Amino acid sequence: MGATGNTEVAIEASHIIKTFGGALAVDDVSLRIAPGEIHSIVGENGAGKSTLMRVMAGIIEADSGSVTVYGEQVASGTKSAIDAGIALVHQELSLVPEMTVAENILLGAFPTTFGFTKYKELKEIAAAALAEIGVSVDLDERVSRLSVALRQFVEIARAVARQPKVLILDEPTATLTPAETDYLLRMLQRLAEGGMAIAYISHRIPEVFEISSHVTILRDGKQVLNAPIVDLTPQEVIDSMVGRELKKDLESHRVANPGEVVLSARDITAPRVNNVSLDVRAGEIVGLGGLVGAGRSELVRAIIGADTRTSGRVTLTRNGQTVTLSSYTSAVRNGVGYVPEERRTDGLALIMSVSDNIRLPNRQQLSRFGFKASRMITEFAQSLADKVGLRPPEIQREAGQYSGGNQQKVVVAKWLGRKPDFMVLDEPTRGVDVGAKTEIHRLVKEMADNGTAVLVVSSDLPELLELSDVIHVMRDGRITGTLTRDEASEQSVMSLAAGEAEVVA
Repeated sequence: MGATGNTEVAIEASHIIKTFGGALAVDDVSLRIAPGEIHSIVGENGAGKSTLMRVMAGIIEADSGSVTVYGEQVASGTKSAIDAGIALVHQELSLVPEMTVAENILLGAFPTTFGFTKYKELKEIAAAALAEIGVSVDLDERVSRLSVALRQFVEIARAVARQPKVLILDEPTATLTPAETDYLLRMLQRLAEGGMAIAYISHRIPEVFEISSHVTILRDGKQVLNAPIVDLTPQEVIDSMVGRELKKDLESHRVANPGEVVLSARDITAPRVNNVSLDVRAGEIVGLGGLVGAGRSELVRAIIGADTRTSGRVTLTRNGQTVTLSSYTSAVRNGVGYVPEERRTDGLALIMSVSDNIRLPNRQQLSRFGFKASRMITEFAQSLADKVGLRPPEIQREAGQYSGGNQQKVVVAKWLGRKPDFMVLDEPTRGVDVGAKTEIHRLVKEMADNGTAVLVVSSDLPELLELSDVIHVMRDGRITGTLTRDEASEQSVMSLAAGEAEVVA
């Protein structure tokens, strides 16, 4: 863990207040981070963590309060923060896909002579940044061709290339496998040992306890706790985050009563999917497990027609009638809902309001004689925002202004309005705090209890085990085994995912 006995302060945020449209996002929050310290900032989605970090990084200006680095006050503005030695790695990656790795690492800071880029020097600096974090990647490779994990490391290298005194990371492990996460945590510990001050936002409590020396907990924009990590237990952190006991909710299981087959997929073949068949029944939650790259997302996208199938047939049975799903449009028209893995690019229109996002798949029922029924839209959207626990429930706010967990709730809400017969959720709680996760789990179970056939993809094994009535485990584009709830455990799922066993129920 980072240094704990250092009395010097690398960065200090004092009495930060920030409001958005009258809503108080950060309410008089102060924190200090010492050189060589990894200081975690935790809280539910909407608690104000990312807003506080963006204020500290100069991206947004606080209404009041100050930020200092080694005692020198930082003026507002991103450039001032960078010049002061602050670097921020965003939760949502900000790389340019068609530029090379080296160009992305030095984006906005190319070494030049008389207006011409010095590419040799650019690549030397980029290589040094990658070497510092211990990652090897082709400097001339386009970022679009990299895995999600490598993109995350390039983003970190981009921050490290500026030789910051303070490094802020917002949910850096949200898209990483356990092995990749472990590598990143070791890397951060090495950077801290070199004297860098690190502010670390994460919803993954084990990570917080593994690498942090201190933790600051925010709730509803307020600082509710700041303490050395050795003085706390994981349950105390969770209780402080949410202000209520969640253990019973997280361990609850529903009793499934599956009905007729709603979704039938036969011999599905597509890129990274090899001849897969599965059924999902009314009132049943079917889970798809497996390691990253096993073909789970590709399978569900092929099933619903979001991606092209090479071969295979998908049918949906509703109200006693069976239809063949030939495209994504026909799937949605016939009662399919889809919460995609990438909510910001595939699930939401970020510059549109929450209300308009919820309206999009529900336009037909929210119109009169071909015109928008404004009052009906407002009431409809507000009821769904309240149902999913949007915080704050301001449906006229742009979706992009909400935290990641609240954005995910909006994606779920827009499909709940359609009361789908078949619902697909791909990584439904990735990057979501424990409170929001509990709420989303409740909604998924409620959908199944009301007769919806549900298919869930999740890399979070406890989540997969909690939600699923049956789990299909994938490897190399195929289902390698099927486990009932009684048979399923973290060990049995991982055994099938890693190719150590084959079990077919």
